[in-house]
Amino acid sequence: MTDNKEMNLITTKLELVNLFHELGLNKSDDVIVHSSMKSLGFVVNGAIDVIDALIECVNLDEGTILMPTHTGQLTDPVHWKNPKIAKESIEIVRNSIKPFDKKLTPVRGRGIVAETLLSYPEVKRSSHPLNSFSAIGKGADFYTSSHSFDEPYGIDSPIGKLYQSNGGGTCVGIGVNVFTAIHLAEYIADVEYLYKENPVVLSKRENGINHFERIKKYPSTSNNFSKVLHILRDDNLIKEVQFKSGVMTHFKLKPVIDCIVKLLDEDPSYLLVENDKNECV
Repeated sequence: MTDNKEMNLITTKLELVNLFHELGLNKSDDVIVHSSMKSLGFVVNGAIDVIDALIECVNLDEGTILMPTHTGQLTDPVHWKNPKIAKESIEIVRNSIKPFDKKLTPVRGRGIVAETLLSYPEVKRSSHPLNSFSAIGKGADFYTSSHSFDEPYGIDSPIGKLYQSNGGGTCVGIGVNVFTAIHLAEYIADVEYLYKENPVVLSKRENGINHFERIKKYPSTSNNFSKVLHILRDDNLIKEVQFKSGVMTHFKLKPVIDCIVKLLDEDPSYLLVENDKNECV
């Protein structure tokens, strides 16, 4: 510690175990977890306490824990904004990027808990170079195998398999509005914008040259998930528990996705932000 501030918002593993039980996690559940440590305050052993608490609730001999382990740094640097690469340096950076490695490629933008899970010896990771998922437990091999490059959130993806297995979703320190699995609804509804402005991703390296490929179906323009929150609440499809300075959420994935698919069938632009919605009209 570099300052003398007292930590009065402290979270222990036991508190997290009690929280996950209160949310409804069971020992045989298959569940995807999205997390942020910020609203938990000072967690005594950091991300390890969060993961170990999940494992104490979900018996890995009976259930499975999944997390997003995405890697946005493997996209074509010509499109990067942070950092923005100078034109004269793009080719140098493009050919210096290391191809996706399940064990070595770090997680980008999905939090320290997802990053830490990759260090557990039993963990498996799917092979998608941009939108991989990690899994630990009974169904780890099932969920992380055969991850389609062109439909990373499609029905045969780890998310799609979880949906078909009647699995669940848990938000720790974040809201449903940033829950990645909601993208599955867009694939099921086959919305038009899945085919527009899709990312170009490093797919392989041959003879010392990196090869980039465009993903055919990708929800690049949708992120207005907060619109569905009140509907999910009104239909009692999610359970929310106040914990420390945030709200934690748990739900069954299938009824939530089915609800959103219905909304998209009625209005395919429902999940678009206003600027993107206007462009698609």
